Amino acid sequence: MPPITTPQQNFRKVTAATVPSAYDAAAAVLTFTEPSTSVLFNLTSASVSGENPSLLHLLPFIIAAGSPPTNTGMGMRIIGWRKYLSTDGTTFWYMPNVLADLTLAFTSGTVPGYTIDGVANTRTFSSAVQVAGTPTAYLYSPATAAPNNVEPATVIVDITGSQIVTAQFKSSGTPTMGAFWSTL
Repeated sequence: MPPITTPQQNFRKVTAATVPSAYDAAAAVLTFTEPSTSVLFNLTSASVSGENPSLLHLLPFIIAAGSPPTNTGMGMRIIGWRKYLSTDGTTFWYMPNVLADLTLAFTSGTVPGYTIDGVANTRTFSSAVQVAGTPTAYLYSPATAAPNNVEPATVIVDITGSQIVTAQFKSSGTPTMGAFWSTL
C-alpha cells in the first residue's frame, strides 16, 4: 500500500509596500469588482485552475532595518472571498470572510536580515498570535530561540470554500510587509 502524502508546493510571495497602521476595512466588504490587491491566489484564474486547496501555509515577513525592527502594531489578516452569481445570471459579486487575524512580533534575540529577491533587511517574524474572536489558525512559533538567530513563525489557515484569498498587513512606520505562502 503506497504511503499517504501531501503535495508540498514551493513558497510564493506576496508583498504590500507602504503598509498602513490599520487594516483597510473598505477592501474587505461585499463588492461587484473582483478583489485584485494583495491576492495570494485566485482559484478562478487559469494559473491555478484545477487546484482545490483547503489549507494555506504562511510565513509573514517585514522589510525593515534594525534587529529587531522598531515597528509596533504589526499584524496580518487573511480574507477569503467567495464568488456568487446574481439571480439574473448576468453579474457576479464577491463576499469576504475573515479567515485569520494575527498579531505579529519578534521574540528576544537577534533577528536575521536576509536579502531575498534583491531586497535587503527582509526579516521573518518569530511570533504569531491569534486576535481574540477570530477564526482559529494553526500557529507555529519557535518554542525557544537561540539569541543569535530567531527562528521564523509560520501559520496554517483553513481556506475551505474560498475561491480568492487576499492578505492585509498593518504596522507603524509604513514599512513593506508580506508573506511567503503555499497551499496544501
